[in-house]
Amino acid sequence: MADQKISQFTRLSSLDGKEEIPVAKGGKNYSFLSGLLAKQEDLDKTNENITSLQEEVNKLKYGVGYAVSGYKEDDLDPVPYVSLGDVSFLEKGWDFYLIDTTQNTGEEVVPVGKLKRNNLLRFEDGSFAPTVGITEAMRAECDVELYLDAGHQQKYCDAGAFNAETFYNEHGMAKLYNLQGNEVRVLRPWETVETKYTIVKGWMDEAYFIDKVKGNSGIEWSGFLKEKTVWDGVEITDDNRLVPVGISPCPITTVGGKARNFFYLYEGETNCKSSNGQANLCTLFLNDRTYPRINDVNQNSNRTYARSNNPNVNQSYPFAEGGYRAYNAFITCQEVIYKTKYLHNNALFSSGISSNDTCNNETNWKNNGGVRYKLSSSGEWKYGTWSSQGDVYYSATQQRVSWSAMVNQENPKEQCMESQMAASFAVETGVAEKANFEFYGSVYWYVNIPNVKGLNDGEMNCKVFKQMSQTFAAYDSAGEVKDWDIEVILRFSLFDGLSLSGDIFAYWGGGVEVVGTCKYLQTVQRNGNPVEFYVENDQRKWHNDNTVNKNDLGSFDWESTYKKIGESENISDGYSLKRQKETPCSVLKGGNLSTGECFYQLGNNYWSNVLNQRARIGLRSRGNAFNGHCSPRDLYASSAASSSHRLYGGSAQVLLKRS
Repeated sequence: MADQKISQFTRLSSLDGKEEIPVAKGGKNYSFLSGLLAKQEDLDKTNENITSLQEEVNKLKYGVGYAVSGYKEDDLDPVPYVSLGDVSFLEKGWDFYLIDTTQNTGEEVVPVGKLKRNNLLRFEDGSFAPTVGITEAMRAECDVELYLDAGHQQKYCDAGAFNAETFYNEHGMAKLYNLQGNEVRVLRPWETVETKYTIVKGWMDEAYFIDKVKGNSGIEWSGFLKEKTVWDGVEITDDNRLVPVGISPCPITTVGGKARNFFYLYEGETNCKSSNGQANLCTLFLNDRTYPRINDVNQNSNRTYARSNNPNVNQSYPFAEGGYRAYNAFITCQEVIYKTKYLHNNALFSSGISSNDTCNNETNWKNNGGVRYKLSSSGEWKYGTWSSQGDVYYSATQQRVSWSAMVNQENPKEQCMESQMAASFAVETGVAEKANFEFYGSVYWYVNIPNVKGLNDGEMNCKVFKQMSQTFAAYDSAGEVKDWDIEVILRFSLFDGLSLSGDIFAYWGGGVEVVGTCKYLQTVQRNGNPVEFYVENDQRKWHNDNTVNKNDLGSFDWESTYKKIGESENISDGYSLKRQKETPCSVLKGGNLSTGECFYQLGNNYWSNVLNQRARIGLRSRGNAFNGHCSPRDLYASSAASSSHRLYGGSAQVLLKRS
């Protein structure tokens, strides 16, 4: 072999491990046995072992419980560069709790009970929970002699003997009649006349939350660790601890001026209603129900509504306005579990009641929500998103508005906690996916999310749909009054039971302050003004200052206690490539709805037009039905914290105590 050229050797199609493999080195030929060569499958196995070993090393180094996502700085990819840890503790980390707001004398509140994860009509132990609000008159309808038939041949019970739970267990959703043969409203075992309850999504676990922490590797980390440690060279401290806290599952309503997240079967108080449509033509949403509070909600009033549940309304515990840190922690939790920032992808959770997705035929109308309409005399349907305008006019002079304004003047379209309770009822009564069902007088259906644990798996991850219809008189393009048929579909997106996107914005500014300084008059330019970021992670230390503006570069009182974490300049409206850590704010434009940080920010300066005036900027998330860029992190930061509007709702949170 030593005197042969390699080109002269025979090529073999298979090896038994005993063949001599030639190699050339230093002008000489050598050989080794073929059995010493690594096979491809051996290399693959080795790589698997290395990965497994790295996981074990990480567990020893960082502690057993952690789940984090790592991103390259300023990367457009919404998928993490690296995902580490076990997400199982995050999947069960947030639970629904029923809270009695009158039990408020301590720093924390012990919940009445934990609710089922996919059915808020029952507690975790299977007993019924009082989670649907009714009036005393509604409750009293079953105080009379009752029959199972209109002809009162089958008596059910004497007057005063009705038991809602017993009847439901015996007869389900069956009807009842009084002695006159009239159908009565049947009291259900989950209904209550109490107004003291609210529902929260609560974190009870011991964990440390990190948000966009840049490690020695250059990777930016977000996620959760069960123990304090040093992560990629960064020390995790008590300031990172996520204390037990419950947050609003949707924009709040109020009862007696106090924040609530609850489903009520009666009309809400002032500013807790929906509205008729433009020129009072459409009345679909005038339905005697309770909607999120709007019109008078700003950062300061939201704080008032939430803290009114406290004995001392000036203190921030146990109840407070919704804090960005807890809100951010929940969203980050979903981003880590599903390994993407693009949670609002229509193929995943979607964006709720929004104009993100097309609506130009029956198929995508049913999938995406929106409007279809036609002349009552015509059989041809036309379709549109909430932001589009149809050829239906509210005046004889050819004036028209978007469908969102036409149907209810851009007011909330979802009742407070409506989608959560409709989904719960579907689980309670065994409704199959995509099957229509009636829930308190309206028609709904739900669909599961591909490759995500849904209602039948014990989790509230799904899309709920509601269809509504009406015929009303309006003008055509010739200025003539015609009858129009309109049908709308509301698409509700439930991210582990929370409504996070679309319909209306909601303030989530507790514990974070963004202060802009007016350097340029608005007539000159609306961007490039200095912006400062402050945080206070301890809810018990949140300020109670209603001041929104400080002239001549003056300081706010809370600046001496809140931690300043960064400075930047306000950027013009656009999608975000980089978000300031621990805040909802974009500091660098780039990407789009599905790349980068996957959210849009309204960032132009409408918060001050006085030179050298410092202003607290309002922080509102979700987007609204008219927007084509709705997402959980969508941010309206163009106006001051004192700004209120029909498109702005509020939020709340409460410190929880482990029982």
